[in-house]
Amino acid sequence: MSRYRCKRENNLRAMNKQSGPLPASAQCRIILICLALAGIVPGCRNTEKSGHDVQLKAWIDSLDRTSRIMGSQKAIASLDSFMGTLKSRNIHDSILYFKFMKVLSHRDSTMNEAALAYTDSLLGLFGPLHVRRENPIEYSKALLLKGDDLLKQKQHYQAYRNYYHRKSFLTSVGEICECARYSSRIANLSYKEENYYQAIEYWRQELKELAKCREPENFQLEFIEKQGSMRNIGIAYLLLNEPEKALDYFNQASRFIDGHAGRFPREQNFIRFARIVILRHRAEAYALKGDNRTAERLIRQCLVHDPTIEWSIDVERESRQILAQIYVDLHEYDKAQAQLDTLIRLPGAAANASAGSLYQALKASVAYGRGDFKEAGKLLMDRLETERTAKLQRNAESRNNVGHMLQQVQREYETELAAEKDARKTLILRFSVAISSALAVIIYLIWRNARKRAANLRAVTQLNEVITQSNVALQDTVNALEESEVEKEKMLRIVAHDLRNPIAAMISGADVLFMDQMPTEEQAMLVNAIQQSGQLAFGLIGQILQSDPGRKKISKSEEDLAEIVQSCIDMLSYKGKEKKQTIHYDYEQAIVPVDREKIWRVFSNLLSNAVKFSPSESAINVNLQKRSNLTLLSIQDHGIGIPDELKGHIFLSTTDARRVGTAGEQSFGIGLSICKQIVEAHGGRIWFESVTGIGTTFL
Repeated sequence: MSRYRCKRENNLRAMNKQSGPLPASAQCRIILICLALAGIVPGCRNTEKSGHDVQLKAWIDSLDRTSRIMGSQKAIASLDSFMGTLKSRNIHDSILYFKFMKVLSHRDSTMNEAALAYTDSLLGLFGPLHVRRENPIEYSKALLLKGDDLLKQKQHYQAYRNYYHRKSFLTSVGEICECARYSSRIANLSYKEENYYQAIEYWRQELKELAKCREPENFQLEFIEKQGSMRNIGIAYLLLNEPEKALDYFNQASRFIDGHAGRFPREQNFIRFARIVILRHRAEAYALKGDNRTAERLIRQCLVHDPTIEWSIDVERESRQILAQIYVDLHEYDKAQAQLDTLIRLPGAAANASAGSLYQALKASVAYGRGDFKEAGKLLMDRLETERTAKLQRNAESRNNVGHMLQQVQREYETELAAEKDARKTLILRFSVAISSALAVIIYLIWRNARKRAANLRAVTQLNEVITQSNVALQDTVNALEESEVEKEKMLRIVAHDLRNPIAAMISGADVLFMDQMPTEEQAMLVNAIQQSGQLAFGLIGQILQSDPGRKKISKSEEDLAEIVQSCIDMLSYKGKEKKQTIHYDYEQAIVPVDREKIWRVFSNLLSNAVKFSPSESAINVNLQKRSNLTLLSIQDHGIGIPDELKGHIFLSTTDARRVGTAGEQSFGIGLSICKQIVEAHGGRIWFESVTGIGTTFL
């Protein structure tokens, strides 16, 4: 049995050498069909097409079905005539045209040069980068066709570079599904060079990539490629003398076909053909295991010629060769001879079968088994001569180590990427140096201007500090006095009475401050702010000295809110400058009936808090808007914010919400309670939005 098994393995290897992963005579036709499908099916990410694209695709589909009858030359003339009727041609029309011209050229052996030219024309369409990005799948198919052309021209290295460039491009744009065509190409090349383990790995990789495909209607990707990869892995394991693994993959392919056949009702001829091919390979696996009876039962199911399947005659021919080998192993030489006789009568078999190495080996085995040693020896000698000639022919073709060459291409590609990366780093470094130099100049100019401003404002700053501290202290005093409306009423009046003289002195001092010299515009503004603050303070003291009902009374008059807010900003701007803060004020004119003094206290308190609780060099945004029947004032800071645990105490007449400002400013925590009372007394509403560490907005 071991001698017969060895002979079977050799014959199996010879048979698969003839046919490759697909049946021998069907291989070329299936390649052309795959090309046609690849050329006609548009990429899933194409941009919007013009109206005649659908018309052109339908014309090409029809022409593809009739081109085998009319011939490639007439089909090309017909396509050119149709293209001439189009008023305009876009990129998608040209892609369809050149790809189908490539298919037609492949079908005519006299048009090899034209086929190469069509590939170059197709690649030329993708010169601009944006075209490649908008049509990644079509561009990758063009690279694949170019690689195939280079391979036929024996330019193996350039072909592999094209294949690898295609895969890298698809990976960069996330089209993992289309990478399967690359893996399939490399697997087939490895198989051709008898590197079966490498071929198996690439077919497995193809299956993983095909799993990423999201085109359920694409028969090529969703059916042909998937079941074909499983089948091809099984064939490789047969050639590696591992029939159990081969059977496992053949069974996977069979289950896949059964599970997905219903999705493609228009492709039933090909699906029946695929089932027959899988059945034949299963028979080979059982025969390799030594289970010849099971192999015989399976292979007989492949012998019935189905005229609706274009390639069934090829499957029948190869199946009869396998069956003849089974009968030789079973020493049933008459049955083996009967199969050989039937084989030689099949259409198209006489010319190839008699010269084939496998056919000669089978005839020799039958002659030897019948005792006709002379005839067996002659046939074996003929077979040896045939194999020697085939070997010389293979040696004449430059064989390449696919794996080694791909590694070399990958190393060169990585080197090119590293060079591009270094170039980008150099460019970025130069740009950074230029930016740094410009920033240095800008910083120097800012520093120089700051020094000049500091010299001019140094004298004013000291006075500003005194006035600002006085204003803040006065505001905090007013807020503290209002904390108790009953128990501290008497003390409040005493303190208010005592404050009249210092404020009067401050106003008087401001009047005589520049009596002997003309103040600058900024100094005049400062003195005006002092006097205005003093007058407002006098008014406040007058209210405090009134009875409690008189203080709570709202005396409204038509006032310009924008002007009131501006006066508050002017008063507190020096405190803001001390902390290097910026106050942005956007407003719309709003004349509203309000109690000027009380509403001024609200605005002043809110703005004072924004300055107090904002860090240095931050911005405060004040916005006054007029909306139909209401007016909205918002004061937004970028300060420390209000913690969640204090948000419920902000408007209460307690000191629970008391906190220290960002520069150590003192706070009594009752000002917002007074603000809320005044706003509600005007029929308004006050609220806030705050995030700890980001800032607060009062509205």
